[in-house]
Amino acid sequence: MEFKNFSLFINQSKVARFTKDLAEGKIMSTVCKKCGRQYYPPQADCFSCMESEMEWKEVPREGRLLTFTRIHVPPEHFAVRQPLMPFSSVQFEPCPIGLIEVEKGLKIMGWIPKVDIKKIKVGMKMKASPFTLPDGKLTIILEPLNP
Repeated sequence: MEFKNFSLFINQSKVARFTKDLAEGKIMSTVCKKCGRQYYPPQADCFSCMESEMEWKEVPREGRLLTFTRIHVPPEHFAVRQPLMPFSSVQFEPCPIGLIEVEKGLKIMGWIPKVDIKKIKVGMKMKASPFTLPDGKLTIILEPLNP
């Protein structure tokens, strides 16, 4: 799977394996073999010690919600295709996104599509999961562990 299936703007990347693993249901990070610094999203080069020898490691999926917000104009592939507004072929629904901490400061951002924003609380336990959108693009969604 190509990296462009994850990012809307990038076709090539030194960490293209990330999308292949995401399509297989794994969320991966990279760890510098020299200094041990872990990166998510994966990095091909360590900015701490300037080395390029990285090891791939699966990231824990469960964590606590650190923060969240609502995007009022999400990417087009998240839009609901209904001509509800004059002169527009797309109706955008506000979409919540959040950031969870899974271990030692490692954070994962994802969409929160299945939860009413009024029920989302900072500190709640959530799980990150890879998700394939109807247009074939990959993303990460966050869901509460105890709804």
